[in-house]
Amino acid sequence: MLQPLKEEELNEIYTWVDQIPLTRPKKNIARDFADGILMAEIMHYFLPKLVDMHNYSQANSVKQKKYNWDTLNTKVFKKIGFTLSKEQIESVISCQSEAVERVLKFVQAKLEYYLENNTNSAEKQPQQADSHITPPPLQANEWQKDQQIFELRETIEVLEQKLHRMDELMKQKDAKILRYQQLLQQNGLL
Repeated sequence: MLQPLKEEELNEIYTWVDQIPLTRPKKNIARDFADGILMAEIMHYFLPKLVDMHNYSQANSVKQKKYNWDTLNTKVFKKIGFTLSKEQIESVISCQSEAVERVLKFVQAKLEYYLENNTNSAEKQPQQADSHITPPPLQANEWQKDQQIFELRETIEVLEQKLHRMDELMKQKDAKILRYQQLLQQNGLL
């Protein structure tokens, strides 16, 4: 399991999101962002020419939520130099604890980097400079370490499940062997 985000990190993320005008009120951030619409709105706020809001529709089904996030990944995130992993997207869609906050923190840092390094870009909105949004810097290594830990823990979980299944199969096999030995003894073959 990943280290929980510090309270000040969470507050910085929430403050950043609150400064962006979104079409839906934020009630439960994990559920609010699960379908990808609010993330698309954030990206549209900063990069309006890169994000076509008609590509995203509100969703309750996992399939549609995944479609929205995959569209963001391929049509927006990839164009500005990053993508989210399948695991990151699934953790946000399934409203895992702090998943959306981690993704928001990561996207915020990548977006800030993109905007700072593409100052001549027609995508950069003038309102961004005036909005006093100063996202906290995020070291690339911090996110990479968190992601590696997340992936390694998932691998461990899968391996533990496989080990448990192997134990169950071994018990079943041992029980069958014992049963056959008893049958052979009863029939005088042993």
